[in-house]
Amino acid sequence: MTVCASALPAGAFVRLPLAERCCCNPRLTDPQRLSMVLPVIATTAAVTAAVSWMIMSRQASFAPGACSSLERFLQSEIVGQQLAIHQMSDAICDHLLKAQPDKPLVLSVHGPPGVGKSLSHRLLAQAMYDAPGDDLECPGAHCPGYKVLQGMDHINAERAQQHWYLKNSVLTHLRKYTDSILVIEEYDKLDCPTRAILRQLITSSGTANVSMDKSVVILESNLGQLQLHKMLIEAGERSKVTAEEAHNGLRNLVYNIWSQGNCESHVDIIRMLSAIDFFLPFFPLEASNIQELFTKRLAEQSAALVRNDAANLTWSAEVMDFLLSKAYEAGCYPLEGARPVSTIMTRYLTRALKQWRTRQEQAELLHKQQHKAAHPGLQGSLQRRKKALMAKLSRPVRQVQLHVDHDNQALKIV
Repeated sequence: MTVCASALPAGAFVRLPLAERCCCNPRLTDPQRLSMVLPVIATTAAVTAAVSWMIMSRQASFAPGACSSLERFLQSEIVGQQLAIHQMSDAICDHLLKAQPDKPLVLSVHGPPGVGKSLSHRLLAQAMYDAPGDDLECPGAHCPGYKVLQGMDHINAERAQQHWYLKNSVLTHLRKYTDSILVIEEYDKLDCPTRAILRQLITSSGTANVSMDKSVVILESNLGQLQLHKMLIEAGERSKVTAEEAHNGLRNLVYNIWSQGNCESHVDIIRMLSAIDFFLPFFPLEASNIQELFTKRLAEQSAALVRNDAANLTWSAEVMDFLLSKAYEAGCYPLEGARPVSTIMTRYLTRALKQWRTRQEQAELLHKQQHKAAHPGLQGSLQRRKKALMAKLSRPVRQVQLHVDHDNQALKIV
């Protein structure tokens, strides 16, 4: 709403913006008002567009120096997958060193659910677009070049429309972001037309005036679970499985399945497989890997307690055994990988923390009541509030311990 000076009480003074001063000046004609306002609007729009472009261009390109911390960042959250993480980070670093790559880097990641496949490409995107943190949109505004295609198995009536949408969606994304991370989930389940689109994009990325040579393409699949399990058993431990053994085993598995599908010629199958640079194994997790994750989550909770409650949380081996017993059956690989870890932490540790905080609040309230009764003259005084604040700021970090409550099959903090 525009407020003109004529509408104000006599003697009132208001500093109006330029646009409103133009509109309120009765001596100016409409064209004159317009000629004065337009430059202001144009300048504001130009500045806004420039700032937006600077922010988006920074985020849409791979961050300089991302390679130096990539492997460490991936290993900070993913456990038990050193073979895949080492190869993934090395391959991406080599790809980034090329000024003009002649093809996109294509990685095919395989393994059972819950072992780090999806987490790995999300962490990769955060590192490559310099967008660390759980509260950011990635994929989304903070990782604009990161695109995940999932749910590719469509009913027959929708397939023609979905094929058209898929192709145009990917091409539009690649035209907009030359530094892209493109993820195809469950790529082994693609129908024949969709697989043909994918093959054309990867092997002939210069078609349709689109180049994806600088991009990283990740093909994700649960295919190969049995083969990876067998490799672990035969090797005795995951560190003894070689990169070549895993690569060749997974590559041959994909070849055999595609050869039975009658989707494309043998030549096209070989072309597609040759375009995949690495077949990366994400092995089933073992008890030691799950224990490592529980230790990480407990350490995070302990750090949060120090910050918020001035309490240092410790735990015994018995607590770890209790948590592990809820995650998997002894002698077996966890069927859901690491997925139950967060559920178990919420179910048992969050409950124990709530109960402990309730006891602390009740004890603090009782202490305040006793203090008021002993010092009635200080009630409501500034001196009393200062003393309470100083006591709170200077209180030492308390040592609290997490125990197993066997009677209730729960955890308890004392």
